[in-house]
Amino acid sequence: MLRSLILAATVCAGTGIAHATPVTPVTYEMLNGTTGSYEYWDESYSGSGNPLVSLSPLTGGTGDLTDGYIETRNWNAPGVESAAGPGPYVGWENFSPTIAFQFAQVHDFTGITFYFDTSNSGGVSRPLSVGVTGVGVFGVPNETVNPAPFAFTIPLAVSTDFLMVEIQRRTSWFMLSEVTFEANMPAVPLPATGLLLAGALGAMALRRRG
Repeated sequence: MLRSLILAATVCAGTGIAHATPVTPVTYEMLNGTTGSYEYWDESYSGSGNPLVSLSPLTGGTGDLTDGYIETRNWNAPGVESAAGPGPYVGWENFSPTIAFQFAQVHDFTGITFYFDTSNSGGVSRPLSVGVTGVGVFGVPNETVNPAPFAFTIPLAVSTDFLMVEIQRRTSWFMLSEVTFEANMPAVPLPATGLLLAGALGAMALRRRG
């Protein structure tokens, strides 16, 4: 009986439940956004390259795409279209960028979400597709009824510290506010074997007294 209790306690102590949680890249690399009526550059980019020059190679840093700010208004809303500095959108005209995200360690990724403008005005629309290297190419629904900014999530089941994506434009422009990632964190262990074993022995002592 004691052996069974010890075994049960040991098994329970080694189990836990993995849970998905947001993770953030340490760097991403791409060619900078472009200009139209206003500048749609990644102006807060912290690495090498000139964030104030269209299609400048940006490497070794992070910026608007992972700063935690998700724009809820369209690119042409008053104040948004002329916003300077960090956010709200990085935009590309007649160009389909590749973006490489590097993480500090290997994660078990469960999803990646892109926050696109979808105003369908001024040549701006949702992109045609998003490809994730080693995973596949995913078509983006061409919704024209609801012009609100659009979150497009791709489910993942891959363990890596590096994700490369290619966004294929549909019309002349697309605008991207943010990219977020989710991954399974390691299982959280339950109470240590010693505590469970102490409880089991206590239960046995009470039983003997009875």
